[in-house]
Amino acid sequence: MEFDIFEMKTIYKKEKTIIILFILLLLCDLIFSFLQYYYSPLHGDIENGVLPNSEVQEIINDPFGINTIKTGNFHPNPNRFFSHYAFMKYFQNVPIWLQELINPITSVYLSGAIAKIIIQILFICFLSIFISGGKKILKKDFLLAAILITPLFQVYGYWSRMGIVDKSIAYTFFYGLPLTLLIIFYIPIFKNLLYGYRIKSIYYLLLIPLSIILPFSGPLIPGVILIICLLVFGGRIFYYNPKISFNIKNIFKTVPIPIILLLIFVSVLSAYSLYLGKFDSNYLSDSIPLLERYSKLPSGIYSQVFHSLGFPLVLIIIGLNVYIIKTRIHISESAKILTVLKWIGIFILIYILLLPLGGYRPYRPEIIRYDTFMPITAALIFFFGYSTFFILKHFASKNRNYYVVTIAISLLIFTFSDTSGIHKNACEKKSLEIIANSPDKIVKIQTDCKVFSWSYITDYRLTELKGELLYKWNITSEKKLYYLEKNVKE
Repeated sequence: MEFDIFEMKTIYKKEKTIIILFILLLLCDLIFSFLQYYYSPLHGDIENGVLPNSEVQEIINDPFGINTIKTGNFHPNPNRFFSHYAFMKYFQNVPIWLQELINPITSVYLSGAIAKIIIQILFICFLSIFISGGKKILKKDFLLAAILITPLFQVYGYWSRMGIVDKSIAYTFFYGLPLTLLIIFYIPIFKNLLYGYRIKSIYYLLLIPLSIILPFSGPLIPGVILIICLLVFGGRIFYYNPKISFNIKNIFKTVPIPIILLLIFVSVLSAYSLYLGKFDSNYLSDSIPLLERYSKLPSGIYSQVFHSLGFPLVLIIIGLNVYIIKTRIHISESAKILTVLKWIGIFILIYILLLPLGGYRPYRPEIIRYDTFMPITAALIFFFGYSTFFILKHFASKNRNYYVVTIAISLLIFTFSDTSGIHKNACEKKSLEIIANSPDKIVKIQTDCKVFSWSYITDYRLTELKGELLYKWNITSEKKLYYLEKNVKE
C-alpha cells in the first residue's frame, strides 16, 4: 500500500512538472509573439478607418446596408460594418487610455500589439478546447493541444502563406479577428454535434450576437458560414444515416432545434450579406472575366502550398497521422477523426471553387493569397493538432517514440522559422518622433521607410487625414503634414 501511495505521488509530481513545462513553453512563445507585434510597423489604411473618412462613415451610418439596397448606390465594403466599427472604436480609444501610463507614440504600437495577441490567444485557446475536449486551461490535455498548434501560428516565418494575424493592424480587424470569432461561434456547435456536449442556455447569449456580427465582418466570413452550414446539415443526414434518402425530417432528428434555428438565422444573414456585397465599389474597373479568374487558381494553389516549407510540412504530418490512425489505432474514435478530415476536405474543395466568384483584386493576381486562404489555413492547423493529439493519446506501438520525435522536430522547425521581427518598426517610429518634435507644420522626413502608409509619401498633401489622426492621438500638439525626401526613396 505504501508503494502504491509513493508511486501515485511520483506520477502526480511528474504530471505537475509536465504541466509547468507546457505553461512555460506557451508563455515564452506568446511573449515573443507579443514583442513581434509590438515592433511591427503600422502600415497603411489606418487613418481612413479610425477618423473615419467619408466612405467608411457611409458604412457606419448604414450598418446593415438597408439604405444601400434602397438607393442602389455603390460604395466600398458595404457588408463589413462590424470590422470597421471595431477597428474605429478600438483605435479611437485604446491608445488614449494607454497614454495615462506611456507616451503617445508607444501607446499606438502597444494598442496594436494588444489587439493582435488577444486574437492569437483566443484562436489557440478555442481550437485547443475542441481538440482536447476540455475547458480547463491548466489541465495537461488542454496545454498539450495548445503546444501542438501554437508554433504553427506564424507572425513572420512562414507568415506569407500561413498568416492568421495580418502584419497590418488594419487588416487584422478584417481577416484575423472575424476568423477567430467564427471559430468561437462554431466550436460549441461542433462539440455538440460530434460529441453530444450540451450547449448551456447562457452560451446562446454569446452565439446569438455572434450570428448577427459575423455575416457583416470581413470579406470571407459570409461565404464560409454558408459552406459550413450546408456541410453541417448534409453531414448529419448522410454520416449518421448513410443508407437513407434525403428527408428534411432527418435534420430535426439529428440536430438540436436551437442549433438548427441558429444556423438558419446566420445563413440567411450571410446570404443577405453576400447580396449586399454586390454593391461594393472597390476595384470595379479592375475586374476580369470569370473564366480567367478560374484559370488563375492552379498557379495560386501551387504558390500558396509550395512557396515555403510551412504548408508541405503540415500536409506531410497530416498524411502521416492519417496513415497511423487508419493502420495502427483500431478504436471506434478513429473513424470519427477520419470523417472530420473528409468533411474538411470537402469544405476546402467547395471554398476554393467558389473563391473566384468573390471578384478580382490586382494585389491578389492569382486569386489565392494568404488572406483568402486563411479559412483553409485554420482548418489545416486544427486537423494537424486534432489528429496529432489523438495519436499521442492512443498510439501504444513501440514506434511511438519515433513519432513523438518527428512531431517535436516539426514543431521546432516552425518555432525557429518564426524568430525574426524585432525592431522592424524602428524607422517608422523614428519618423513619427521627427514629426512630433518638429516646429514645422509641413515636415520633411529623411528616413528611408514608409511612414504610416503602404508606399513612400513624397507629396505632403496626401497626409491630411494622417496628420489629423496623429493630432487626435496626441502624437503632435497640432495638425502637421509630412513627406519623404525624394532622394531617400530613390
